[in-house]
Amino acid sequence: MMRKKAETTSKMQTRFLRKEIWRHRELYLFLLPGLTALLIFSYGPMYGIVNAFQNVKFGKGYGMNEWVGLYHFKRFFNSTWFETIIVNTISISLLRELFTWPIPIVLALLLHNCTKPGIKKVAQMTSYLPHLLSTVVVVSIINVFCAGDYGLINIFLSNAGLKKINFFGEPGWVYPIYIISDIWKGAGYSAVIYLGALSSVDEELIEASKIDGANKFKSIWHIQLPCILPTVVTMLIMSMGNLFAMGADKMLLLQTDLNLSASEIISTYVYKTGIMQTQYGFSAAVGLFQNVINVTLLLAVNWICKKKLDTSII
Repeated sequence: MMRKKAETTSKMQTRFLRKEIWRHRELYLFLLPGLTALLIFSYGPMYGIVNAFQNVKFGKGYGMNEWVGLYHFKRFFNSTWFETIIVNTISISLLRELFTWPIPIVLALLLHNCTKPGIKKVAQMTSYLPHLLSTVVVVSIINVFCAGDYGLINIFLSNAGLKKINFFGEPGWVYPIYIISDIWKGAGYSAVIYLGALSSVDEELIEASKIDGANKFKSIWHIQLPCILPTVVTMLIMSMGNLFAMGADKMLLLQTDLNLSASEIISTYVYKTGIMQTQYGFSAAVGLFQNVINVTLLLAVNWICKKKLDTSII
């Protein structure tokens, strides 16, 4: 009896769903190009995961290469660069997240509470502008300031009678240059999201807090921050999913033989082994290892936020 009732309910839900889809068919047609692109460019290439378990050679299609199982993973774990790559990737990722996550929130709060419209517009425009620059342009600007003999910083140090700094030759400068440039490039863009969330804060709450004697800082801490907390948590969860997925482009441009011990990360290692050395199976295994870590972090942080803060993305 219960089984028949469940089957009947399931059929009714299916019919209702079909009717709703047909009723809103024009809207679903608008989704079709995006879904098609998602399937082709995001899910289609996932078939290439099989390369991580094969000895890939030119001239052979998928499934035709020699199956080697977990050989590439074992080779990566036992390589001399494994510890250095993992330490650099974790260190840069965590430090970047530590500084690039709260700064856009602070910037958005400052812009939202700025009482001078002219200053607010100029500050928002100048902070957003670096996001429009390509990575190559950003590294070129870094070179203008940090180049060995002709960089502006070293010219200033030389004129002041101080010792010049070899920014691209000392491993200790890789982390600060990478993180500071990331903050400069992305803070203004990320702040736009929080500004949108702040615009939905009820102004009557702000006015009521002023009547109760709350100053600007207390109004921000007790009203504005709690109101945008779901947005903050959502952005944190999404950033955790890309924690280890640092692009190889900027790090490769900053990388030299002298700072290799601090600048070699998983992304640059995958690029060198896969593109330059044509070890496609090995590079696919390293990339798969990186993606598994990212997915695990995303699910773990999402679960914690859902339990503790009742906010999640899935």
